[in-house]
This record gives sequence, structure tokens and C-alpha cells, in this order.
Amino acid sequence: MRKLLAVFLFFFSVHTIHADEGMWLLTMLDQLNIEQKGSSLTPEQIYSINQSSVKDAIIGLGEGDSPFRFFCTAELVSDKGLMLTNYHCGFDMIQQQSSIDNNYIDNGFWAQNNAEELYADNITATIVSQIIDVSDKILPLYDIPDLSWKEIQDTIAQTQKLLRESVTDTSSFGVKIYSFFGDNQYLMFLYTTFQDVRIVGAPPRDIGKFGGDTDNWMWPRHTGDFCVLRVYADAENNPSPYSQENIPYSPRHSLPISTQGYEEGDFSIVMGFPGSTERYKTSFGIENMMQYNNTSVISLGNTILDVHNFYMNQNDSLRIKYAAKHDRMSNYWKYAIGQNKGIQDLNVITQKMNSEKELIEWMLEDSARKKDYSEALTNLQAYYEKTGTVSYTWNFVNIGFLNNVEFIIFAYEWFEFIQVTQMNDPVETALMKQKMKRRIDEFFKSYDARVDRSMFIAMMQLYYQNIHPSLHPQYIKDATSGLFKPGFTKFAHKTFDKSMFVDKEKMLEFLENPSIKDFRKDPAIEITQQTLEIYFALKDVLYTEFHDENYKTYMESIISFHKDSLLYPDANSTLRYTYGYIEPYNPKDAVTYNYFTTLEGVFEKEDPNNREFQVPGELTKLYNSKDYGDYANADGELPLCFISTNDITGGNSGSPVMNAMGELIGIAFDGNWESMSGDIIFEPKYQRCISVDIRYVLFIIDKFAGASYLLDEMNIIK
Repeated sequence: MRKLLAVFLFFFSVHTIHADEGMWLLTMLDQLNIEQKGSSLTPEQIYSINQSSVKDAIIGLGEGDSPFRFFCTAELVSDKGLMLTNYHCGFDMIQQQSSIDNNYIDNGFWAQNNAEELYADNITATIVSQIIDVSDKILPLYDIPDLSWKEIQDTIAQTQKLLRESVTDTSSFGVKIYSFFGDNQYLMFLYTTFQDVRIVGAPPRDIGKFGGDTDNWMWPRHTGDFCVLRVYADAENNPSPYSQENIPYSPRHSLPISTQGYEEGDFSIVMGFPGSTERYKTSFGIENMMQYNNTSVISLGNTILDVHNFYMNQNDSLRIKYAAKHDRMSNYWKYAIGQNKGIQDLNVITQKMNSEKELIEWMLEDSARKKDYSEALTNLQAYYEKTGTVSYTWNFVNIGFLNNVEFIIFAYEWFEFIQVTQMNDPVETALMKQKMKRRIDEFFKSYDARVDRSMFIAMMQLYYQNIHPSLHPQYIKDATSGLFKPGFTKFAHKTFDKSMFVDKEKMLEFLENPSIKDFRKDPAIEITQQTLEIYFALKDVLYTEFHDENYKTYMESIISFHKDSLLYPDANSTLRYTYGYIEPYNPKDAVTYNYFTTLEGVFEKEDPNNREFQVPGELTKLYNSKDYGDYANADGELPLCFISTNDITGGNSGSPVMNAMGELIGIAFDGNWESMSGDIIFEPKYQRCISVDIRYVLFIIDKFAGASYLLDEMNIIK
């Protein structure tokens, strides 16, 4: 296992951690010496289990049965459970509440009191209560002799179950154990999760997503990317399912808000739940990602977005239904493009190859190191060489069919329903019917069979053109031969004409009188089964013991080699602390980007003929009158966005950006185009965190929306 220590060692000898780099665990703050970096807060003021601290104001936003799989971050800003997060984080919630009659996407939404706030169905808000290192309970299990990797993992799973059950009050805490550094450290997180989250306010899309897909990942930015939510609890301030009897949650800590602004070089803090980074990935892993993963995402995105755009441009109803789905795919697609560009422009693969060359030389200097470490690196290289085309195909199945041809995954959700009804348990059947009735309403609210049919045709064509015939499901073979030849279109029309899964009324009828025979003969079921069969076969090749065991050894080598330095683990949706500074940057020769933008830039970009750059009339009036109130800077400008050197990634969206005193100065919402390879390598010269200025947020709430009552709840420092 020690053979890979050198890889990491050399990597950090040539790529020294920059002062701003690192998504640090809160348990590492004492070692990080944050007060020397510029923080006025002590580690105890940031993370404490005995008294209120900043971590008590940081929220992980999750969904339903997966509350710890955080899709965004939010922060508490009042003693009445008020939260701020990004507009794009709340967009699904807003879209679900929107219709032609209540078009909250185009018009915005502002509740004037608690009774008008809208329940965000299936959204959870989670706070970290405590972090406990349980490595000493798990790591020794890897040394049990004569156990296979699978047997070790089974033993670890059982041990983790016992550890979770050991938490004294499981009624108050959710518990999850995460591994770090490639299974070389294990931490147990105790969570408090609230199930009642409500939408308080959101600006219109022309503010919340100003610049649209064009400005996404770009600086300079002029996007008011924020919305307002609220957490509710029961009368005892404990988590409770949604109820009209619930009251606003009173947190242990909420963030004070500073309107005093910032200057170049000021210290800044970001805390949130970054989703995933791969900073320790090898050169061959990066090459695999670039050639197969990102290339397939780009190809799929081109077609999926074309289908969306064709229908969304037809009428407002379809635009509202598919707005959130389009935004998700567009973001993923553009990220893949940018990451490939970043890998090329920054010579990332060459950097990694040079470090690996030095690593190998180090290994060969010592027979023990060679014996312990050399095979893992070689094995990882062999793994990536073997799985490149598999990864490419898996994306076509997973992203193309399972995530964008909606009737397929919807049909899959009904397998559980059939299983329950066959048990002949009246109580369980009744509960399942209630669940699926809600699911029918939810699904068809943002579904149109015409769009889905066109997507099915497009994905079959794309799959047929790009994937080897040996991996074609039977329905694609059927659609290109015999009765249906030449015809994906003919096959899709026949499928949609016969399937109940694309028709709400048919699904409601089936729910009341479920028939196993009708279920099994529905063409969607056969298509779903064939798609999943290929999906799981590919997944078995990609996610293997061979990779995991060798990667653990690789990371063990990194830790040992760099044992005298403080290393941060890759992001994995656990709460992290990053520090940085408000700084401009130079993206290319003779070009310098300032560290903040102002409202003036909105009107420099305004284009009434381009939906992405339209400006609400009321905002134009406020700009023309320069009615900025207390939110202008010393030069009379209204600051809009700013950049800092904080280390962030997906999942940090909505994270609070704080000054040295822990006061809120902005909300993080994006990274910049020049650092799109940031998930695999940190480049301090270019990497910036883009945030919306809290003064612009308050200005929109107060002056634009007329919801100043919300500001009365907040602790605003002027």
C-alpha cells in the first residue's frame, strides 16, 4: 500500500499549495492557523459543538430521501429562519410553483408575510451538528488477513452501521460517515435536518439569471443570482414535516450582514458544501476524462439543448416547464467545454506527467518503495486505458436516456409500486398510492410528451451513430430494422401511442386499478429494462474493486510522503472552509479584470432583442434615478458582483462569502472561465470565485421588490 506515497509527494514538491488553495475540513482549522492568514475569528468561533458558531448558520440544501446529498449551500441571516442562497439553486422550486397565470420565473415572487410563503416540496435544510473522527474504528479493518477487498468493504459497512446506531439520540440527528483521502480517513457527521422549507422571495429571471448561458462561467458578471428561503420548525424548534402549525426556525447562529463593502486585498471566507473535486487525479485519469467523459457530455449537450430550444421558443408554457431542465444541462455542457479548454491551456496533463516521472524515479531509488508503490500507479493507468470507451458509452446511457428521456426513468420508478401491490398489504399499498399520486402530479407538471418523444428520437439517433452495435439495446436494433426501418421516428410514435407513462390521465387510472399485465406489456417497461441492463453492465466495469484498492494505496502514499505538511481532502459534499482575498486578475496579455462590477454594466450589456440580456423596467427606472439608497459605494456606484481567490466548486453555489469578522458580504455563485480545470488542479493566478454583492441583494429586496420588511429581520451593519 505504501507504493503510491511518492506520487503525491512529488506532486506537492512541484505544485506547492498556494495560500488560498484548499477546501478545509472544520476539524483542521486549529492546524491551519487561520488567524495568521487574516481571520478575526478563532477556530472555536467557526466550529464549536458546545456553543453557537458560524457553522450553525451554514445550510446544506438537499432533497427528500437524499437530504445529505447537497445540491447547494444556503446561509441563515435572521433569528426567524430566513435563508439566502442562489437564484439558480432555488430555480427548480420557483419553476415548480410557476404557471402561465403565476409566472414567477418572468415576474419574480415576493411573499409579503409568512402566510404567503410557498412550500418548497421535497427540499430539506441540513445543519452540521458535530464531526467525529472514527478512523481508528475502521482503518484497522483493512489489515485483517485473508479477506478480499469486498469482504473488507462488507465488514466496514457493518461497522459503520454500528457506529451510526451508537449515536445516543438518533431522533435528533441524522448520521453519515464519509471517507477521505481515498479511504484513508473516516469522519462521522451528525446532522440536524429540517423538512419544511419555503420560498420567501425571488427576483425575476432577468435579474436572477441576467446574462443567461452566454455569461455563465464568465467574468465580468452582472447577475443578481440570489433568492430567499425560510426554514420552519415545530413549536419546540425541532425539525418537523411540513405543517401549517410550524413556525419559523430560531437558529443558534445567523450571519450578520455588512454593507461596508471591501477593498482589494481584503480577507474573505467561504463556507459551504462543495460537491466533488479530483485534485489528486493522475495524468492518465485526466486524459481519460478529457477524451471520453467531457467529449461525450459535449456531444450530448449539443443535441439535448437543441431539442429544448426548439420547443421552449414555441410558447411560454413549454419554456416554463423546461427552463430548469435546460439550465441544468446547459451548465453541465458548458462546464465540460471549459474544463477541456482549461486542461489544454494550462498544460495540466504535462504538469501531472512531469510529477509522475519524478515519482517513479523516487520509487526506484528504494526497493521497499518500489515494492509497495509501483504497481498501484501502473494498475491505475491500465484501468483508465481499459475503461475509456466504457465511460463514453455510459454517459450516453446515463445522461442521454436516463436523465433526459423522461418516460424511461419515470417508468422505472413504478417497479417499486408493483412490488408493493403484490404484497397484498392494504396499509403499505395505500401509502404507496399516496406517494405515487404526488409523483404523478410532480412529473406531469413539468412534462410534455411532444418534447420527450423528440428527445427519445434524438437520443436513439445519437446513440446509434456514436456507440458500437454490440452495445445497442434491442429497441434500437428494432427501430433500425424490419417493421420500423429506417425509423426512430416511427418507433417513437408507436411507443408513445401505446405507453401509459407519457399520459397523466392513463397513469391516474392505472394507479386506481393497477394491473400487472398492463404494466408488463407497456412498451416503456421493455425499453426501461433494456436501458438499465446496459447501464448496470457498464457501471460494473467502471466502478470496480481493482480501481478502489489501487486508488487507496495511491492516496496512502501521498499522505505518507507529505506527512509533515497539512493536506486537504477532495471535496465530497461535506462542510468545508476556504479562505482567500478580494483580488483582480489578468486572464491574458494586456488584459486586466477589476475585482468588482456595478449596475452600470447591466445597461452596457442590455439587449431588448436577446432574452438573456433583457432588463426589467423597474430596474431601469432605479438606475436612471440613481436611487441606490444606502447600498451605493463611496463613489456613488451600486456594486453588483465581485471576485475573490476562495477555492470553490459545484455545491458551493449559495455559500456565504464573509469578511474577516464573519459578516456576510456576498453570496458565491460561480467560477471563472479561465479556471475551469479547477476541480483537478488549482491555478492561483487565474482561479476566482464569483459572488453577488450583498448590497445588490439588499437593494433588489428593498428598492426593486418593495420587501423591506425582510431587512427588518436581519442584523445589518452599516
